[in-house]
Amino acid sequence: MSLVSLSASAAHISETMTLKNGWNAIYLESTPTNALCENFFADAPVKSVASYKSDAYSSTRQLADDGTEIAQKPISYSVWLKDDPDSSTMRALSGGYVYMIYATDTWSKQFFGTPAVPNQTWRTATVDSGFLNLVGVSASPDTSVTAKAYFGEGPFGTANGVAHQIKGTNESGPVFSKFLNARVTMQGGKAYALTSTKDAEWPGVIGVQGSGVIFASDVNYASVRVRNCGTTNHVFKIKMVRSDDWESAGEDLPPISRQLPRVDAFSAQQYTNVEESVEWTVELAVDEGTDLVFGLDRSKLVDGKNYGAILVIEDTGVSKMRVRLPVALEAAQESAEAVKFPVGLWSGYIQMETVSRLDDTNKTPVKAGGTLKMSVMMHVAPDGAVKLLQRVSAGVDTNGTPRLFRELESVPAEVENARRYSTVMMSIDNPVVEKTSGVFGESLVFDWTVAERASDNPFRHAWHPDHDGKKADYSGSAPSGDDLSNYAYTVKPELWSITNSMEFSWHKNNNPDADIDFSWTPSEKTAGFVTWTVSGLTAKEPIVSLGVFVLQRAIKAAEVE
Repeated sequence: MSLVSLSASAAHISETMTLKNGWNAIYLESTPTNALCENFFADAPVKSVASYKSDAYSSTRQLADDGTEIAQKPISYSVWLKDDPDSSTMRALSGGYVYMIYATDTWSKQFFGTPAVPNQTWRTATVDSGFLNLVGVSASPDTSVTAKAYFGEGPFGTANGVAHQIKGTNESGPVFSKFLNARVTMQGGKAYALTSTKDAEWPGVIGVQGSGVIFASDVNYASVRVRNCGTTNHVFKIKMVRSDDWESAGEDLPPISRQLPRVDAFSAQQYTNVEESVEWTVELAVDEGTDLVFGLDRSKLVDGKNYGAILVIEDTGVSKMRVRLPVALEAAQESAEAVKFPVGLWSGYIQMETVSRLDDTNKTPVKAGGTLKMSVMMHVAPDGAVKLLQRVSAGVDTNGTPRLFRELESVPAEVENARRYSTVMMSIDNPVVEKTSGVFGESLVFDWTVAERASDNPFRHAWHPDHDGKKADYSGSAPSGDDLSNYAYTVKPELWSITNSMEFSWHKNNNPDADIDFSWTPSEKTAGFVTWTVSGLTAKEPIVSLGVFVLQRAIKAAEVE
């Protein structure tokens, strides 16, 4: 069984490209699913499509042999010619770019595409410079916004910037209509020719670092960084919605949670489930950024079901800028079972806090004078088998696959820098204990015995020549007057075994009276209660102690070799 997940290309938005007769300046928010120009414009009355490269002027300069700079004319456009594909320098459309398209008639097409992050390199430009910046507007098509409102906090300037609409029917070149910024009404999905007060990288007031919220095939975290690139404080509204083509590509949002702002430096990081179209906001000061961190609950992915989602970030201020990003799950690897939640090595600690008194026949644990803390490790297999481990060796092989081994001596050469981990909780002569009963995440019971001749039996002095397991008097029954109830047998032995029973239980909010609740968290960290019952130490047995455990999935390996 493998995880069925969403490739990055399956998180789609819907766009509509509308062309009029003549020159059209178009901004694409997404890369079309059928991006080849010969396919996309197959039935379109289009003669040429030019992709504007805003960073052409920032390319590395060329120097001659004598060290002098070679004057260059940057190539600002790649061009596709419908009637001359062999001479074309562009083959496909790509999201986040501006296109100059010459059409001989009106035409409209709706398409699906993978959203892209807006990018824009600005070059100093005036009306008389002979150069203008072609910049797209990333906003809802039904939203009208002025050039001053959308571009005013960037290199365009707030007062003296000039914006031009692009038009004209002459195939030799477009015409730029001159308007002052306050009068120009701009539309999402269109591009405009703008002046600039400086050279700069400026995408708009919403800056995004990262191509989207992309979960690799074996991870549970993904994040994207958002920054306020404006000159005033901004409040950004955020929500997650289904892919626009969900009817064919995805049925629901993936089981995702988002990280909440940390309350303080000591509290555990909190998460909340992400519901479709439920909005939240982040307020950012000038040049302030924040990481939007999301967790994927892989235990709730359903085989045979696709998921598609889009993260929408909108400026609540005057710019009305909108950025849409893909939320995608990369295809699972062949070794998906090795990483499917909760398979793998869980490592943490137990902390015993109460213990029963020897004179208490009910064996009711009471608060101890201190706490006993020690490490604990258990491995969960794909079939649900769980083993408590005294020691384990871990490493990564040459294929990048995490692997676990019972003994360090058995680690093969292809696993480099393997390390051994151990705990004093269990006998070193019995390093693997399979569960007696239960299910990981609900309740587990482990039983094991420290044999009377075990090398770490506390009653054995390994270096004493007389400690051979014989009777203490070396001749017969216990001496007269000795209380035989102190011993397990009528003959007083030197050594005897110690039995252990340890139960791990998961409960809601760690309340033993509450229903069991194994709550998945993106950190893959869980906790609960532990009961440790020990027999063989005293005549008045057993000794019962209670405490807590904390476990975190440390290594995603399907088996202990």
